Amino acid sequence: MGLRWRSEYLLLLLVLLSLAAVQFSDLLLGRTRVIVPGEHVHVKLASDQLNGGNSEIAQGPGPGLNVACTLRERYAYPYCAIALEFDQKRLKGLDLSEVQRLRLWVDYQGPGTTLRMLLRNANPAYGIAPTAAEATKYNQIEINATSIVNGSVELDLANFVVANWWMAQFHIPAHLSRPEFTNVVALEVSTGTDAPPGNYRFVLRKIELETQWLSTERWYLGIISLWLGLALLYLLLRVVHLQRRGRQLARMVNTDALTGALNRKGLEGALQRALADWREHRHAIGLVLIDIDHFKAVNDSHGHQAGDRVLAGLAELVRSRVRGQDLLGRWGGEEFLLICRDTTLTQAVAIAEKLRALVAAHDFGGLHITASFGVAAMDDSERPPDQFFAAADAALYRAKGQGRNRVVGEGA
Repeated sequence: MGLRWRSEYLLLLLVLLSLAAVQFSDLLLGRTRVIVPGEHVHVKLASDQLNGGNSEIAQGPGPGLNVACTLRERYAYPYCAIALEFDQKRLKGLDLSEVQRLRLWVDYQGPGTTLRMLLRNANPAYGIAPTAAEATKYNQIEINATSIVNGSVELDLANFVVANWWMAQFHIPAHLSRPEFTNVVALEVSTGTDAPPGNYRFVLRKIELETQWLSTERWYLGIISLWLGLALLYLLLRVVHLQRRGRQLARMVNTDALTGALNRKGLEGALQRALADWREHRHAIGLVLIDIDHFKAVNDSHGHQAGDRVLAGLAELVRSRVRGQDLLGRWGGEEFLLICRDTTLTQAVAIAEKLRALVAAHDFGGLHITASFGVAAMDDSERPPDQFFAAADAALYRAKGQGRNRVVGEGA
Protein backbone atom coordinates (compact mmCIF):
# COMPACT_ATOMS: atom_id res chain seq x y z
CA MET A 1 0.00 0.00 0.00
CA GLY A 2 2.86 2.38 0.83
CA LEU A 3 4.49 1.89 -2.57
CA ARG A 4 1.15 2.47 -4.30
CA TRP A 5 0.60 5.75 -2.47
CA ARG A 6 4.15 6.87 -3.20
CA SER A 7 3.59 6.18 -6.90
CA GLU A 8 0.35 8.17 -6.90
CA TYR A 9 1.99 11.11 -5.13
CA LEU A 10 4.86 10.99 -7.63
CA LEU A 11 2.38 10.99 -10.52
CA LEU A 12 0.55 13.98 -9.02
CA LEU A 13 3.88 15.81 -8.61
CA LEU A 14 4.77 15.14 -12.25
CA VAL A 15 1.37 16.47 -13.38
CA LEU A 16 1.87 19.66 -11.37
CA LEU A 17 5.41 20.09 -12.68
CA SER A 18 4.20 19.61 -16.26
CA LEU A 19 1.45 22.21 -15.80
CA ALA A 20 4.01 24.61 -14.31
CA ALA A 21 6.40 23.92 -17.21
CA VAL A 22 3.68 24.88 -19.68
CA GLN A 23 2.34 27.86 -17.72
CA PHE A 24 5.76 29.39 -17.00
CA SER A 25 7.57 28.28 -20.15
CA ASP A 26 8.54 31.84 -21.10
CA LEU A 27 10.09 32.43 -17.70
CA LEU A 28 11.86 29.07 -17.61
CA LEU A 29 13.18 29.24 -21.16
CA GLY A 30 13.97 32.94 -21.31
CA ARG A 31 17.45 34.38 -21.32
CA THR A 32 18.22 38.08 -21.56
CA ARG A 33 21.35 39.67 -22.97
CA VAL A 34 21.95 43.35 -22.23
CA ILE A 35 23.94 45.64 -24.53
CA VAL A 36 25.00 48.97 -23.03
CA PRO A 37 26.44 51.65 -25.35
CA GLY A 38 30.13 52.16 -24.69
CA GLU A 39 30.64 48.86 -22.88
CA HIS A 40 32.76 46.77 -25.25
CA VAL A 41 30.74 48.22 -28.13
CA HIS A 42 32.02 50.83 -30.56
CA VAL A 43 29.68 53.82 -30.83
CA LYS A 44 29.42 55.81 -34.04
CA LEU A 45 27.33 58.91 -34.75
CA ALA A 46 26.19 59.61 -38.32
CA SER A 47 24.11 62.15 -40.23
CA ASP A 48 23.15 63.02 -43.79
CA GLN A 49 26.45 64.88 -44.15
CA LEU A 50 27.66 61.54 -45.53
CA ASN A 51 25.20 62.13 -48.38
CA GLY A 52 25.93 65.83 -48.92
CA GLY A 53 23.44 67.16 -46.36
CA ASN A 54 24.09 69.66 -43.58
CA SER A 55 22.31 68.05 -40.60
CA GLU A 56 24.39 67.95 -37.43
CA ILE A 57 24.70 65.40 -34.60
CA ALA A 58 26.73 65.62 -31.39
CA GLN A 59 27.05 63.62 -28.21
CA GLY A 60 26.16 65.40 -25.02
CA PRO A 61 26.81 64.77 -21.31
CA GLY A 62 24.68 62.68 -18.97
CA PRO A 63 23.87 58.99 -18.41
CA GLY A 64 23.50 56.70 -21.39
CA LEU A 65 24.31 57.71 -24.93
CA ASN A 66 22.98 61.29 -24.99
CA VAL A 67 22.81 62.70 -28.51
CA ALA A 68 21.52 66.01 -29.89
CA CYS A 69 20.61 66.27 -33.57
CA THR A 70 19.54 69.08 -35.85
CA LEU A 71 17.99 68.13 -39.19
CA ARG A 72 18.23 70.58 -42.10
CA GLU A 73 16.70 70.47 -45.58
CA ARG A 74 19.76 70.42 -47.85
CA TYR A 75 19.53 66.62 -48.31
CA ALA A 76 16.24 65.26 -49.66
CA TYR A 77 16.00 62.69 -46.83
CA PRO A 78 17.66 64.29 -43.79
CA TYR A 79 18.60 61.97 -40.94
CA CYS A 80 20.87 61.43 -38.01
CA ALA A 81 21.69 58.11 -36.38
CA ILE A 82 23.39 56.33 -33.47
CA ALA A 83 25.21 53.13 -34.48
CA LEU A 84 26.53 50.45 -32.12
CA GLU A 85 29.11 48.50 -34.08
CA PHE A 86 29.82 44.94 -32.93
CA ASP A 87 32.43 44.28 -35.63
CA GLN A 88 33.85 47.18 -37.59
CA LYS A 89 35.36 44.76 -40.10
CA ARG A 90 31.89 43.28 -40.73
CA LEU A 91 33.10 39.72 -40.44
CA LYS A 92 31.84 38.37 -37.15
CA GLY A 93 28.91 40.09 -35.49
CA LEU A 94 26.11 38.83 -33.26
CA ASP A 95 23.87 35.91 -34.13
CA LEU A 96 20.41 37.19 -33.21
CA SER A 97 18.49 34.55 -35.15
CA GLU A 98 17.20 33.02 -31.90
CA VAL A 99 16.09 36.35 -30.41
CA GLN A 100 12.31 36.51 -29.91
CA ARG A 101 12.02 40.03 -28.55
CA LEU A 102 14.16 43.13 -28.41
CA ARG A 103 13.58 45.82 -25.81
CA LEU A 104 14.96 49.28 -26.58
CA TRP A 105 15.49 51.63 -23.64
CA VAL A 106 15.47 55.10 -25.18
CA ASP A 107 14.25 58.63 -24.44
CA TYR A 108 13.17 60.65 -27.46
CA GLN A 109 12.28 64.25 -28.13
CA GLY A 110 11.68 65.85 -31.54
CA PRO A 111 9.10 66.95 -34.11
CA GLY A 112 9.12 63.58 -35.91
CA THR A 113 6.46 61.00 -34.95
CA THR A 114 8.60 57.93 -35.54
CA LEU A 115 12.04 56.47 -34.91
CA ARG A 116 13.74 53.88 -37.02
CA MET A 117 15.78 50.95 -35.82
CA LEU A 118 18.08 48.93 -38.06
CA LEU A 119 19.86 45.62 -37.52
CA ARG A 120 22.55 45.49 -40.21
CA ASN A 121 23.51 41.96 -41.20
CA ALA A 122 26.68 41.05 -43.12
CA ASN A 123 26.74 38.18 -45.59
CA PRO A 124 29.09 37.63 -48.58
CA ALA A 125 26.12 36.19 -50.47
CA TYR A 126 24.85 39.74 -51.07
CA GLY A 127 27.66 40.21 -53.57
CA ILE A 128 28.66 43.64 -52.24
CA ALA A 129 32.26 44.50 -51.41
CA PRO A 130 32.74 44.40 -47.61
CA THR A 131 34.42 47.80 -47.73
CA ALA A 132 31.32 49.48 -49.16
CA ALA A 133 29.43 51.63 -46.66
CA GLU A 134 26.15 49.90 -47.52
CA ALA A 135 27.45 46.34 -47.80
CA THR A 136 25.21 45.10 -45.01
CA LYS A 137 21.53 44.22 -45.28
CA TYR A 138 19.27 46.90 -43.81
CA ASN A 139 16.78 45.02 -41.60
CA GLN A 140 14.60 47.82 -40.25
CA ILE A 141 11.46 48.66 -38.33
CA GLU A 142 9.63 51.97 -37.87
CA ILE A 143 8.82 52.76 -34.24
CA ASN A 144 5.93 55.04 -33.36
CA ALA A 145 7.11 57.53 -30.75
CA THR A 146 3.88 57.07 -28.79
CA SER A 147 4.72 53.37 -28.28
CA ILE A 148 7.71 54.31 -26.10
CA VAL A 149 6.33 53.83 -22.58
CA ASN A 150 8.37 54.59 -19.45
CA GLY A 151 11.49 54.95 -21.59
CA SER A 152 11.26 51.57 -23.33
CA VAL A 153 9.67 49.90 -26.32
CA GLU A 154 9.44 46.18 -27.09
CA LEU A 155 10.06 44.97 -30.63
CA ASP A 156 9.51 41.61 -32.28
CA LEU A 157 12.17 40.64 -34.81
CA ALA A 158 9.45 39.00 -36.90
CA ASN A 159 8.19 42.53 -37.72
CA PHE A 160 11.46 43.75 -39.24
CA VAL A 161 11.61 44.21 -43.02
CA VAL A 162 14.44 44.75 -45.51
CA ALA A 163 14.74 48.32 -46.88
CA ASN A 164 13.40 48.48 -50.43
CA TRP A 165 15.93 51.09 -51.53
CA TRP A 166 18.80 48.79 -50.52
CA MET A 167 17.29 45.87 -52.45
CA ALA A 168 16.83 48.03 -55.57
CA GLN A 169 20.18 49.83 -55.42
CA PHE A 170 22.25 46.66 -55.18
CA HIS A 171 20.01 44.40 -57.28
CA ILE A 172 19.57 41.88 -54.50
CA PRO A 173 17.88 38.65 -55.76
CA ALA A 174 14.44 37.76 -54.42
CA HIS A 175 15.60 34.75 -52.41
CA LEU A 176 17.70 37.14 -50.27
CA SER A 177 14.85 39.58 -49.67
CA ARG A 178 13.89 38.26 -46.25
CA PRO A 179 15.35 39.70 -43.02
CA GLU A 180 18.50 38.02 -41.70
CA PHE A 181 19.99 38.21 -38.22
CA THR A 182 22.74 35.57 -38.27
CA ASN A 183 25.63 38.06 -38.40
CA VAL A 184 24.45 41.45 -37.12
CA VAL A 185 27.48 43.73 -37.19
CA ALA A 186 25.71 46.98 -36.24
CA LEU A 187 22.57 48.17 -34.46
CA GLU A 188 21.31 51.66 -35.36
CA VAL A 189 18.69 54.00 -33.97
CA SER A 190 17.89 56.95 -36.25
CA THR A 191 15.30 59.58 -36.94
CA GLY A 192 12.24 58.22 -38.70
CA THR A 193 11.30 58.18 -42.36
CA ASP A 194 10.33 61.65 -43.64
CA ALA A 195 11.47 63.25 -40.36
CA PRO A 196 10.86 67.03 -40.59
CA PRO A 197 13.68 69.55 -40.00
CA GLY A 198 14.20 70.53 -36.40
CA ASN A 199 15.96 69.68 -33.19
CA TYR A 200 15.99 66.10 -31.89
CA ARG A 201 17.35 64.44 -28.81
CA PHE A 202 18.01 60.74 -28.14
CA VAL A 203 19.15 59.09 -24.94
CA LEU A 204 19.96 55.46 -25.66
CA ARG A 205 20.38 53.67 -22.35
CA LYS A 206 20.57 49.97 -23.22
CA ILE A 207 19.22 47.22 -25.46
CA GLU A 208 17.86 43.95 -24.06
CA LEU A 209 17.80 40.85 -26.26
CA GLU A 210 15.43 38.13 -25.09
CA THR A 211 16.31 34.65 -26.31
CA GLN A 212 15.36 31.12 -25.32
CA TRP A 213 17.94 28.45 -24.51
CA LEU A 214 15.42 26.01 -25.98
CA SER A 215 12.61 26.71 -28.41
CA THR A 216 9.04 26.56 -27.14
CA GLU A 217 8.25 23.84 -29.68
CA ARG A 218 11.10 21.65 -28.41
CA TRP A 219 10.13 22.40 -24.81
CA TYR A 220 6.57 21.17 -25.42
CA LEU A 221 7.89 18.23 -27.43
CA GLY A 222 10.12 17.34 -24.47
CA ILE A 223 7.13 17.41 -22.09
CA ILE A 224 5.08 15.24 -24.46
CA SER A 225 8.03 12.86 -24.91
CA LEU A 226 8.42 12.61 -21.15
CA TRP A 227 4.79 11.58 -20.72
CA LEU A 228 4.98 9.16 -23.64
CA GLY A 229 8.10 7.67 -22.07
CA LEU A 230 6.35 7.38 -18.70
CA ALA A 231 3.34 5.76 -20.38
CA LEU A 232 5.59 3.24 -22.13
CA LEU A 233 7.46 2.61 -18.88
CA TYR A 234 4.16 2.08 -17.06
CA LEU A 235 2.99 -0.38 -19.73
CA LEU A 236 6.33 -2.20 -19.58
CA LEU A 237 6.16 -2.43 -15.79
CA ARG A 238 2.57 -3.68 -16.05
CA VAL A 239 3.63 -6.37 -18.51
CA VAL A 240 6.54 -7.38 -16.26
CA HIS A 241 4.23 -7.38 -13.24
CA LEU A 242 1.62 -9.48 -15.03
CA GLN A 243 4.30 -11.91 -16.23
CA ARG A 244 5.70 -12.16 -12.71
CA ARG A 245 2.21 -12.59 -11.33
CA GLY A 246 1.55 -15.26 -13.93
CA ARG A 247 4.70 -17.11 -12.92
CA GLN A 248 3.74 -16.79 -9.26
CA LEU A 249 0.29 -18.19 -9.99
CA ALA A 250 1.84 -20.97 -12.04
CA ARG A 251 4.16 -21.78 -9.14
CA MET A 252 1.24 -21.71 -6.73
CA VAL A 253 -0.70 -24.10 -8.96
CA ASN A 254 2.28 -26.44 -9.30
CA THR A 255 3.91 -26.02 -5.86
CA ASP A 256 3.17 -27.63 -2.51
CA ALA A 257 2.48 -24.82 -0.03
CA LEU A 258 4.06 -26.60 2.98
CA THR A 259 7.34 -27.84 1.52
CA GLY A 260 7.91 -25.54 -1.44
CA ALA A 261 8.46 -28.63 -3.62
CA LEU A 262 6.38 -29.41 -6.70
CA ASN A 263 2.93 -30.74 -5.94
CA ARG A 264 1.46 -33.77 -7.67
CA LYS A 265 0.21 -31.71 -10.61
CA GLY A 266 3.62 -30.12 -11.03
CA LEU A 267 5.33 -33.50 -10.82
CA GLU A 268 3.07 -35.02 -13.45
CA GLY A 269 3.90 -32.16 -15.84
CA ALA A 270 7.64 -32.46 -15.16
CA LEU A 271 7.51 -36.22 -15.65
CA GLN A 272 5.67 -35.86 -18.96
CA ARG A 273 8.30 -33.40 -20.20
CA ALA A 274 11.10 -35.73 -19.15
CA LEU A 275 9.45 -38.64 -20.93
CA ALA A 276 8.97 -36.55 -24.07
CA ASP A 277 12.71 -35.77 -24.00
CA TRP A 278 13.45 -39.48 -23.56
CA ARG A 279 11.29 -40.41 -26.55
CA GLU A 280 13.01 -37.83 -28.78
CA HIS A 281 16.63 -38.06 -27.61
CA ARG A 282 16.73 -41.23 -25.47
CA HIS A 283 18.23 -39.30 -22.55
CA ALA A 284 18.07 -41.55 -19.51
CA ILE A 285 15.72 -40.62 -16.64
CA GLY A 286 16.17 -41.68 -13.03
CA LEU A 287 13.15 -41.83 -10.70
CA VAL A 288 13.56 -41.86 -6.91
CA LEU A 289 10.57 -42.38 -4.62
CA ILE A 290 11.17 -41.30 -1.02
CA ASP A 291 8.95 -42.34 1.89
CA ILE A 292 9.52 -41.16 5.48
CA ASP A 293 9.67 -44.16 7.81
CA HIS A 294 7.06 -44.34 10.60
CA PHE A 295 5.80 -40.84 9.87
CA LYS A 296 2.43 -41.52 11.52
CA ALA A 297 4.27 -42.14 14.78
CA VAL A 298 5.92 -38.72 14.49
CA ASN A 299 2.51 -37.04 14.20
CA ASP A 300 1.02 -39.13 16.98
CA SER A 301 3.91 -38.58 19.40
CA HIS A 302 4.96 -35.01 18.63
CA GLY A 303 1.95 -33.42 16.91
CA HIS A 304 1.20 -32.35 13.38
CA GLN A 305 3.31 -29.19 13.65
CA ALA A 306 6.37 -31.34 14.30
CA GLY A 307 5.36 -33.54 11.37
CA ASP A 308 5.09 -30.47 9.14
CA ARG A 309 8.58 -29.39 10.20
CA VAL A 310 9.91 -32.80 9.23
CA LEU A 311 8.25 -32.67 5.80
CA ALA A 312 9.49 -29.13 5.08
CA GLY A 313 12.96 -29.93 6.44
CA LEU A 314 13.33 -33.07 4.35
CA ALA A 315 12.29 -31.21 1.19
CA GLU A 316 14.80 -28.43 1.89
CA LEU A 317 17.57 -30.95 2.67
CA VAL A 318 17.02 -32.89 -0.58
CA ARG A 319 16.76 -29.74 -2.76
CA SER A 320 20.02 -28.39 -1.31
CA ARG A 321 21.94 -31.60 -2.12
CA VAL A 322 20.77 -32.53 -5.62
CA ARG A 323 21.67 -31.03 -9.01
CA GLY A 324 19.91 -28.05 -10.49
CA GLN A 325 18.40 -30.24 -13.23
CA ASP A 326 16.81 -32.62 -10.67
CA LEU A 327 13.20 -31.89 -9.68
CA LEU A 328 11.73 -32.73 -6.29
CA GLY A 329 8.02 -32.91 -5.58
CA ARG A 330 5.65 -34.07 -2.87
CA TRP A 331 3.75 -37.00 -4.29
CA GLY A 332 1.37 -37.19 -1.35
CA GLY A 333 1.43 -37.42 2.44
CA GLU A 334 4.96 -38.27 3.53
CA GLU A 335 6.01 -39.49 0.08
CA PHE A 336 8.30 -37.50 -2.24
CA LEU A 337 9.38 -38.07 -5.85
CA LEU A 338 12.73 -36.99 -7.31
CA ILE A 339 13.06 -36.82 -11.12
CA CYS A 340 16.69 -36.98 -12.28
CA ARG A 341 17.34 -36.03 -15.95
CA ASP A 342 20.25 -37.67 -17.85
CA THR A 343 20.66 -40.22 -15.06
CA THR A 344 21.09 -43.98 -15.34
CA LEU A 345 19.85 -46.49 -12.77
CA THR A 346 23.30 -46.83 -11.22
CA GLN A 347 23.64 -43.06 -10.89
CA ALA A 348 20.12 -42.70 -9.47
CA VAL A 349 20.83 -45.38 -6.85
CA ALA A 350 24.01 -43.52 -5.83
CA ILE A 351 22.05 -40.27 -5.48
CA ALA A 352 19.40 -42.01 -3.39
CA GLU A 353 22.02 -43.60 -1.12
CA LYS A 354 23.66 -40.23 -0.51
CA LEU A 355 20.27 -38.73 0.39
CA ARG A 356 19.38 -41.65 2.66
CA ALA A 357 22.53 -41.13 4.72
CA LEU A 358 21.93 -37.37 4.91
CA VAL A 359 18.34 -37.82 6.13
CA ALA A 360 19.38 -40.37 8.77
CA ALA A 361 22.08 -38.04 10.14
CA HIS A 362 20.03 -34.82 10.03
CA ASP A 363 18.47 -33.13 13.07
CA PHE A 364 14.90 -32.09 12.25
CA GLY A 365 14.36 -29.72 15.18
CA GLY A 366 15.15 -32.33 17.82
CA LEU A 367 13.72 -35.21 15.82
CA HIS A 368 15.65 -37.87 13.95
CA ILE A 369 14.00 -39.84 11.19
CA THR A 370 14.89 -42.22 8.41
CA ALA A 371 13.46 -42.73 4.94
CA SER A 372 13.15 -45.56 2.42
CA PHE A 373 14.02 -45.11 -1.26
CA GLY A 374 12.74 -46.89 -4.37
CA VAL A 375 14.67 -46.26 -7.60
CA ALA A 376 13.86 -46.92 -11.28
CA ALA A 377 15.25 -45.64 -14.59
CA MET A 378 14.25 -45.21 -18.20
CA ASP A 379 17.20 -45.98 -20.46
CA ASP A 380 17.41 -47.54 -23.92
CA SER A 381 14.98 -50.30 -23.07
CA GLU A 382 11.64 -50.53 -24.82
CA ARG A 383 9.64 -50.68 -21.57
CA PRO A 384 6.36 -48.71 -21.81
CA PRO A 385 6.58 -45.41 -19.92
CA ASP A 386 3.49 -46.26 -17.84
CA GLN A 387 5.54 -49.00 -16.14
CA PHE A 388 8.25 -46.52 -15.17
CA PHE A 389 6.61 -45.19 -12.01
CA ALA A 390 5.27 -48.63 -11.12
CA ALA A 391 8.84 -49.99 -11.11
CA ALA A 392 9.99 -47.26 -8.67
CA ASP A 393 6.93 -47.86 -6.47
CA ALA A 394 7.62 -51.60 -6.39
CA ALA A 395 11.26 -50.94 -5.44
CA LEU A 396 10.12 -48.66 -2.60
CA TYR A 397 7.74 -51.35 -1.37
CA ARG A 398 10.63 -53.82 -1.23
CA ALA A 399 12.81 -51.30 0.65
CA LYS A 400 10.17 -50.90 3.33
CA GLY A 401 9.67 -54.65 3.47
CA GLN A 402 13.40 -55.19 3.97
CA GLY A 403 13.44 -53.12 7.15
CA ARG A 404 13.24 -49.48 5.92
CA ASN A 405 16.08 -46.89 5.91
CA ARG A 406 17.46 -48.41 2.77
CA VAL A 407 17.69 -47.91 -1.01
CA VAL A 408 16.37 -50.50 -3.43
CA GLY A 409 16.67 -50.22 -7.20
CA GLU A 410 14.28 -51.86 -9.63
CA GLY A 411 15.04 -55.51 -10.18
CA ALA A 412 17.02 -55.80 -6.92
